[in-house]
Amino acid sequence: MIRNKRILFSCITLMIAILACNLPGQQNTTQPDLAATITAQALLIQPGGQNPQPGVPTQITDTPLPEATPAITLTPTITLTPTPTIPIVSVSQNTNCRTGPGTIYDLIGALLIGETAEVVGKNTEFNYWIIKNPDGAGTCWLWGQYATVSGNVSALQEYAIPSTPTPSPTPTLAPPKPPKNVTANKNCIPLVAPLFQYAGTITWEDNANNEDGYNVYFNGGLFITLGPNTVTAPLPGIPAPAGTPITMGVEAFNAAGKSALKTVIITCP
Repeated sequence: MIRNKRILFSCITLMIAILACNLPGQQNTTQPDLAATITAQALLIQPGGQNPQPGVPTQITDTPLPEATPAITLTPTITLTPTPTIPIVSVSQNTNCRTGPGTIYDLIGALLIGETAEVVGKNTEFNYWIIKNPDGAGTCWLWGQYATVSGNVSALQEYAIPSTPTPSPTPTLAPPKPPKNVTANKNCIPLVAPLFQYAGTITWEDNANNEDGYNVYFNGGLFITLGPNTVTAPLPGIPAPAGTPITMGVEAFNAAGKSALKTVIITCP
C-alpha cells in the first residue's frame, strides 16, 4: 500500500513538472485535463487496473462474492440390533428331540411351533442341534431340518455321536392263556319227535392278552375260527334226538401255540 502511494506521488510530481514547462508566454492551445490524467495514472497502479482508452469512461467491475457453501447434510446414525449371545432355536414344524441323532435313540421331548429353547451344542456332520430339553431336565438332540437358530453359534461345542442304545431283548412269545368260564346258552327247538334242534350260543371270558384268535370245536372237530378278543360263538344248529349230548370247546392260539381247550356239554331238552 505504501509503495502504491509513493508511485502515485511520483506521478503527480511528474505531471506538475510537465505543466510547469508550459510558461505563460508560450502558446499552448490544448490544455491537458489534469484530473483525468491523474485518475488514469492512479488506475494503472491499482491491482488489476487497465489502461483506459482516451475519452472512454473507466468502468470498475465489482469483485464477485464467493458462492455460498451448501449446508452439510448429516447422515442419520443406524442403530444396530445386537445379536443375542445365547443361541436360541425355534422350529417351523413340530420336531422330536431324542438322546441322539436318529429314531434309534430314545424320544425324550419335542420342540413345538411357537416354542424356543436354548442351544448348547451342535453336530454339523448330521445337522443336529443339542438343546436344553423343553420337556424335562438335561439336553436332547434336535434335527436341524426345520430349525432356525439366532445368536452366536461359532463358540458352540461340537458334540460327538453318542453310542446307540442297547435294544431290549425281544421277549419270547408264549402260547396264550386258555379262556375261562365257558358257558352254553342253549335253545332247544322241538322238531318231529324225538328230535330237537340244538341252537343258541356259548360264551367265555377272554383270559389272554396275546392271542391271535380263537378256535371253536363241535364234538372234537373244528367248527369255526374267530378273531382276537372274541367272547362268544354260535351253536351249530343241528337236529339230534332228545337227551343226545353235544360237546362245544374253545381255545386261544397265537404263533407260539395253542392254549388248553375248554369245553361245555349241552343236552336238549
